[in-house]
This record gives sequence, C-alpha cells and structure tokens, in this order.
Amino acid sequence: MLDSINIDRVAFSIPIPGFMQDFLSLTQLDIFWYGILVTLGIIVGVVWAAREIERRGQSIDELYNGVIVVVFSGYFFARLTYVFLDVVDGGQYDTFGQVINIRAGGVNILGGFIGAAIAGMIFINWRKLKFWDYADVAGPALLFAQAIGRWGNFINQELYGQPTELPWGILIDPQFRLAEYSNLAVFPETTRFHPTFLYESITLLIGFVLLVWLNGRYRDSWKSGTLFGIFMMWWGGNRAWIEFFRPDQPSLGDSVITYSMLAAIALFIAGLMLVLTRFGKLSLDQETRRRRRRVAKPKPRRN
Repeated sequence: MLDSINIDRVAFSIPIPGFMQDFLSLTQLDIFWYGILVTLGIIVGVVWAAREIERRGQSIDELYNGVIVVVFSGYFFARLTYVFLDVVDGGQYDTFGQVINIRAGGVNILGGFIGAAIAGMIFINWRKLKFWDYADVAGPALLFAQAIGRWGNFINQELYGQPTELPWGILIDPQFRLAEYSNLAVFPETTRFHPTFLYESITLLIGFVLLVWLNGRYRDSWKSGTLFGIFMMWWGGNRAWIEFFRPDQPSLGDSVITYSMLAAIALFIAGLMLVLTRFGKLSLDQETRRRRRRVAKPKPRRN
C-alpha cells in the first residue's frame, strides 16, 4: 500500500562556509524530513491553539512565549527519557554530547510530555495565567503535531512493528531493521512489518478531530481542564495499545509490558481522575471530603 512512497531522509542540505567547517566538523548541514514534518505539525497545532485561546479571552502572545519554552524543554526531556530507558536496556553513551544529540535519533514522547508539562506549569505560574485554559488548547495541538510527525518516522523507516502478512504491511530495508529482524535468511527483504507509525497517526488524528468537536460543543458549559483530561485519556489509552506494536521499546523482563505502556496507563488514569474532578464526581481535597461527611444526613435506624 505504501511501497510506492520512497523518500530520502534528507530533504535538503545547507552548505557550511569554509571558514566554519573545521570548527563545526561539517561541510554541510542536512535538514531531515522528520524535522520538517514535526515543525509543520507544531505550527498548525499552535495556529489552532492560538485561535482557541483567543476565544477563551486569554493572551495569544503568552501562548506563543509558552510554546517556545514547552517545545524546547519537551524535546530535551524526551531525549533524556529515551537515553535513560536505553541505558536500562543495555545502551551506552560515552559523552554528554551523545546524550543530548537529538539528531542521532531517539526520543520518548511520554517523557517529553512530562518535561513539557512541568516547564509549562512553571511558566504559567510565573506569568500568572489561567492554567487549565492553556492546558485545554495544548492537548489537541499536541495530538495533531504528533500525528503529522509520525510520517517522519515512516520516511526514516522506523517505528514499525512485528512481521505481518497483512496487505498494509510495509517493507523495511535491512540496514534500518532492529537487530532481531536483521537475519535475511529468516526475514528476507520481502518481509513486511506492521506500520505502527500509521496506526498511531490515524488514531491521533481521530483524537484531534474528536477533541476539537467536543471543545466547540461544550466550551461554554464544561469547566476548564475537562478537555485536557479527555486528551490525557485518549493519548494515554492510545499509546498503551500501540506499545504492543513497538518491539523497539524496553520491556519488563521477558513480558510484553513496556515502561512506556505503564506510563501511558498512568496517564490515562490521571486523565480520568481529572475529568471526574472537573465534573464534581471526585474530590481530591481532604478538607472537602471531611466537610461532605459532616453535612451528610444520618441514615435511619432499623428497629
């Protein structure tokens, strides 16, 4: 189905001036399609978020400033999380430069989300903004950005699953295969693999459309933060089942449970608790719970 799409990883190259080549140890700077697609997804997501934050009466300029903080911190934490899990799985990094080298490949989006969320909370508290309004617009924007960025994984021939005979399976060149699928005697070049990137891209786009629809319908009736909770449930639940098609992820022993799957499930539960809290079905405030117990009517005694 996707065999006819064969795009070089490098979109274009920028020549490095001669006087800088020795300093940078480069003759040209390669610009990859992955970075272009991720950037495009972020831009479109931010445009939607800006329109929505204005409808909520909040500052677009503060949103743009926050995006810079969140994107850079998110990628930094995404890389650190990937390196940590890779080291747990036996990987080795000799220098700090290797640790932070995103261009070498390897980021963990869940770790990036946690880092971005922490940075976003610090920024919002510093600027004295309404946290839940900005969180509500960030969720759908992230879904769209990641959905577009996943096609960069396709161009890089990464983010694929186990071998499959399904007609929509994709071919992976031997040099880009995981070690367990590198034996061409067992897995010849005609072997097809689950297009994990496609599964996730489609479900992320569906989630984006769903959240945009819910936002348009219930913006004025739902408490701020409800949409973000639904985003966490969709994103976490979606990533949890996607992990079954991620043989590249470190797992717990010989089980099919990965660290990212556990994090995704925790994200889903946190989102569910947030939604219940915003709807008044769950209280995390101990004082509120005690007050409710004091005012509760006593049950009638049976004689």
